[in-house]
Amino acid sequence: MGISDVLTGLKDRVLDAATYELLKRNFDLLEDNNQILKDKVDLLAEERDKVRSENERLRKENEQLRAKMSLAQREEEFIEERGLAFLMNSDGTVKPVAYCPECKKRLTTVDHRIYICSSCKYTTKPGNSADRIAAYINEKLKAQQKNPADAE
Repeated sequence: MGISDVLTGLKDRVLDAATYELLKRNFDLLEDNNQILKDKVDLLAEERDKVRSENERLRKENEQLRAKMSLAQREEEFIEERGLAFLMNSDGTVKPVAYCPECKKRLTTVDHRIYICSSCKYTTKPGNSADRIAAYINEKLKAQQKNPADAE
């Protein structure tokens, strides 16, 4: 029951015809305005839902891109040699610790002959210990620093 219905019930009891018509017109305008406002609220609710879903999609995409960027940056920090990856130090040398070239996790070793990744099960037999391979890489890097033309 709307406000116009209440006004109709009062028509012949308290109000004269002119006042009734004036109030009826005002109440009709108010109902029209209320309906317009309700439509706008519904439209805004739909837009809000679209923005929320787009925001969630972008948040997930952002997380994926950050993970890719982190992996790419991390891959640049490693040098691979004989099936092992070695982490670069800030001074341009490598640590004598072997990492998995697939997932960049630290490898475990059996007698420094077989290296196994406990995460992805990558296995390699590099022929030398990680210490010797790291020393070889460091010598090579020092030579490249002395003679940059030889690096190419």
